[in-house]
Amino acid sequence: QPDPASPTYESDRLQRSALKSATAGVAGAALTNPLDVIRNEQFKTHAGFRDTTRQLWNELGLGFLGRGLGKNMVAVALPVGCTIFFTEALIQWSQDHHFFGPSSATEKNNDSSNEETTASTTLKHK
Repeated sequence: QPDPASPTYESDRLQRSALKSATAGVAGAALTNPLDVIRNEQFKTHAGFRDTTRQLWNELGLGFLGRGLGKNMVAVALPVGCTIFFTEALIQWSQDHHFFGPSSATEKNNDSSNEETTASTTLKHK
């Protein structure tokens, strides 16, 4: 977790976000790759899931799980990682610049002043 008191806090947050995003993109692409291989083979053969999986297993063994993984990293991991990173960066930027409304500190102050107003109004009416 980046230290908010650090002078490099902002860049530390971005670096951490980039690492998390890249990891998520690569993991997602690697985990879904075997299903992409099966689906693409089904398009070619018009066979069912089970038959296609058996055929790939008989032809390539475990190797079918990694078939086309490099291309899948470019086609899936890169866009997914970028989407996650830019979304998180935008959220961090908007929170830092209070882009989407008052900060949480202001909301807490408003909440406590509303409670005080409600308490004083209740006392006046008693």
